[in-house]
Amino acid sequence: MDHSPEEITLTEQVKSNAIRYGFDAVGVVRAEALDAVPSHYIAHRDYRVWSKKTGEYMDNARSIIILGARVWDNLFDVVVKVRGHHEYPDEWRGRLYARRMMRFLNQAGYRTVLEPDLLSKKRMAQLAGIGCFGKNALIVHPTYGPWIRLRSILTDAELVPDAPFEADLCRDCEECVKACPMGALTPYKVDPDKCFLGMTWEQRMSDEHRGTYLEHCPSLTENTWLMCSTCQRVCPIGREERNTRTGRPPAG
Repeated sequence: MDHSPEEITLTEQVKSNAIRYGFDAVGVVRAEALDAVPSHYIAHRDYRVWSKKTGEYMDNARSIIILGARVWDNLFDVVVKVRGHHEYPDEWRGRLYARRMMRFLNQAGYRTVLEPDLLSKKRMAQLAGIGCFGKNALIVHPTYGPWIRLRSILTDAELVPDAPFEADLCRDCEECVKACPMGALTPYKVDPDKCFLGMTWEQRMSDEHRGTYLEHCPSLTENTWLMCSTCQRVCPIGREERNTRTGRPPAG
């Protein structure tokens, strides 16, 4: 498909702005390309439903911008309990960055929808060239590995799409499958009934699972703890990049 100079320029602006706003990866997928992916069942502790199509969130949607923010510190895997529900500070970061992009597009005259929750960000990321589906059932970026968090924006702006990511970065490696403390992983697939992130609080804290849960999701304060990231920590891709991130110098 040929694209006009205006569409090419807008796409370049979107991508340069994404990096300037705080993201580390950005890609574009056509709405019709995502809609062509067969619907799939989404199993989560809060809902179990079939995925939707872009038209259920926006009439005449044209493009989806998929944005990746890298994770280099445990802070980004913190869960905070607030008045009976859980909040994730890393989502605050990603949504703040994404809203900057929305303002840019809105001011240019385009409509946007932030985070259509039943459109798969993993499928967007693979279609937009950000990474592959890993055996840990996460997107694996060629540089950052599984240490990347995804946000998405649906828009009626016509943007130049990226080529899908076709390589399988995992190849013969199955370290994540072997490391999962709950046996929730088979290559490229996670069982939500076994994964801690899919379990209810009552299941995690049951006599059967409590010890394993607290080992892999340690508490930081009375109301904060780390999400389980065991399958990510054993992944060799992106490990050096994460571990060599420098913080403040030691005192003295």
